[in-house]
Amino acid sequence: MQIGGSFLRLLRFGLYWTAVVLVVIELIVDALSLSSINKWSNETGGLFDHSVFNELRGAAGYTMFVTLLTLLLMPAIVCGSGLAQRGFAVAAILNRVVVELATVAGLMVLWFVSGVVMANYAGTGGCGGNGLCSRFKAATAFAWLLFFDLLAATAVLVLILLRTRSSGGDIRTTYAYDVGEPTATPAMVAGAPMHADQPYPPSVGGVESYYGNQPKVAMPAPN
Repeated sequence: MQIGGSFLRLLRFGLYWTAVVLVVIELIVDALSLSSINKWSNETGGLFDHSVFNELRGAAGYTMFVTLLTLLLMPAIVCGSGLAQRGFAVAAILNRVVVELATVAGLMVLWFVSGVVMANYAGTGGCGGNGLCSRFKAATAFAWLLFFDLLAATAVLVLILLRTRSSGGDIRTTYAYDVGEPTATPAMVAGAPMHADQPYPPSVGGVESYYGNQPKVAMPAPN
């Protein structure tokens, strides 16, 4: 069963808007995590090894970098059609099938790394009412949600790329939001010979032509 182009466009649009909502939430939660890390680091003074806070700050800081990068690129991809019509060349380039696939796949990898790094420090136990722990775990959860959302978007873009190629489009210039249905090439029927000394052509495209089984007829030469 082949997935329709309209369904792929709708699925692509839905996954991207989901990613926009998730990344805004991640921005808020990660900012709160960084604020809590700095607060705890200042309040504890020399009671704890500050290298632990530095590692936590590094994990949350990397996630913040990926969050800001996603916030920069995702609106240009989601609103690429409108932005391209208004002369934003970057949006027009990002929405080309192969470029969009590479961009989304790259963001997916960055979010996977973010989820692994955050989970390494978030741990598996409960927080016991600790605000820093709760915010850090929330940031970790949304990082993984973004990874899975972009993983699904990457799979959709792969299907769009395959459909574009099957319909004869150029994946380097076709826009992902313009994916359509593959068009079937009509069967060609052989015509009659133009001159008397030419043989009747065979059938073309598996369709038996009228002349396919006719013998070669010798035409009399004109006087």
